[in-house]
Amino acid sequence: MAETYVVVVESNLVAAIERAPRDPASPPPRSTLEVGTALSQRYRASGCIDGRYPFEDASGARTFAALCLVFTKALAERRLAAIEALPVAFESYLAEDRPRGGRDG
Repeated sequence: MAETYVVVVESNLVAAIERAPRDPASPPPRSTLEVGTALSQRYRASGCIDGRYPFEDASGARTFAALCLVFTKALAERRLAAIEALPVAFESYLAEDRPRGGRDG
């Protein structure tokens, strides 16, 4: 049976890159755009990028794993900058870039 490489993301962090039998119901993406689209759709829908992402080869899996971590790092850096910019006597903080979920946003 053919194998794929699967990037496992948990709590918005790459938890594993593992080999797994190819799942005919979940074929590996055909392009970088397809992978990026799946990642952004998952984030908009749920506020996280957790999931299992299949790839044809180790190189594609490694590249995607790095992309996931760069995404999470950028999100954390934006929120850190916003929190550091809060005035001393702020009343609350709500991240402006939080996903709203659903089609209506």
